[in-house]
Amino acid sequence: MQTDICFRNLSLNTHLPSVTIFQKNHLDEEARSIAWKVIPHCQYRWRHPFSIERKYSYRLCDDQGNYSIVRDLFPEKLPHHDEQGLLITQDTNIICVRKTINNKYTGIQLLKNNRIIAGHPLSTHCHTSFRLTDEFYIAADLRTSQGKRIHPININMSLARFDIYNKTRIDITMTGGQPGAESSPLTFQIVSV
Repeated sequence: MQTDICFRNLSLNTHLPSVTIFQKNHLDEEARSIAWKVIPHCQYRWRHPFSIERKYSYRLCDDQGNYSIVRDLFPEKLPHHDEQGLLITQDTNIICVRKTINNKYTGIQLLKNNRIIAGHPLSTHCHTSFRLTDEFYIAADLRTSQGKRIHPININMSLARFDIYNKTRIDITMTGGQPGAESSPLTFQIVSV
């Protein structure tokens, strides 16, 4: 299942801000979120359609930048012991991952639509946890790129939340930001169809 999203720019902002979509999957509020999708320099009246899958997947990574194959995460089939020596368990909407054998992998990345949405180090000494959620956030001008961490200092008043649970389509329109005496802040209007 997926939710179709259509982003449209109706902002008169002359510097064409980038728009970033992300989730807050880390249990630690201090952990930086990762930019899941970035729409760079969208022109006035342009549209950007894309889809968000409901399911998550994961991959492992090592210190040299190598990655394992992507595996689907099936919460209904947990606990699960995978062939890479991971024990994956679930408590409500939180999954916990722990290495049970020593191997070259030092981190795990949570993916949505095969794009990184969260990441944590892996250890045999303690578990790593992620929150699985249907909530997403959208904001303008976060000064990041897709797959990179978002610095909290860049999160601004344009931040808006939307939920994809039981939604087949969501329209998001960015407005405001025009120069001059009639200026207003950038905002997002979110409508579920």
